[in-house]
Amino acid sequence: MLFVGSAPRRFLYFAISSMAPLGAAENTMMRSDRLALMAVLLGLGGCAGLSEQECQVSDWRTIGFEDGAAGRPVGNIGNYRQSCSKYGITPNLDAYRSGHEEGAREFCKPGNGFEAGRNGARYAGVCPADLEPEFLAAYNQGHHLYELESTLRATTQQIAYKKDELEKLKKASISNAAAIVSDDTPAADRAALLTQTADNAKRQGELEKEISSLEATRVLQEQELLSYRATVADRL
Repeated sequence: MLFVGSAPRRFLYFAISSMAPLGAAENTMMRSDRLALMAVLLGLGGCAGLSEQECQVSDWRTIGFEDGAAGRPVGNIGNYRQSCSKYGITPNLDAYRSGHEEGAREFCKPGNGFEAGRNGARYAGVCPADLEPEFLAAYNQGHHLYELESTLRATTQQIAYKKDELEKLKKASISNAAAIVSDDTPAADRAALLTQTADNAKRQGELEKEISSLEATRVLQEQELLSYRATVADRL
């Protein structure tokens, strides 16, 4: 489901594993944007804990700017407050918020919105009102592309799994056939093998139909994806 409008502020989660590889045709600027976004993804775990010295000398405005520019919500300062409270130090909230506001304006660009959506991100609502509409429009475009690509991958995986199951059943049937005609196979085992072979044959027929249906579905999904890619070609 696409995220639209202004929602309650939530943490921004990125599905790093879903990131598409950089294409050879991407220009230098787009590559820079993608690399910057990858840095955002890797940094979203929040602070790993600040030392006493870091709490004492940190430039909270700069930290706020970096968090905003990474698409992290302003509530991320709670992580720093928790770390520094151990040393009796309180982060400068006003400075952090000021920096975060500036950083968020850097993050809330349509190009970043599209890439966030394309990589399965969930928007944290960090964008100011004047930038959010364009950011979200691009985000929703990218997220729809993400959904189309994810659906196609899922269908392809289903086909692969079913083909693997079908191949195993075929091999089992060949093995069973050899055992059935063997003079060394007891009558009781032969009867069990015949029943198993019949069950396997039934399942093979089901799998063949399922695979055929999925392959037809995949063709339609590929066409839909290609068509949509053409509509967002300027962002790819």
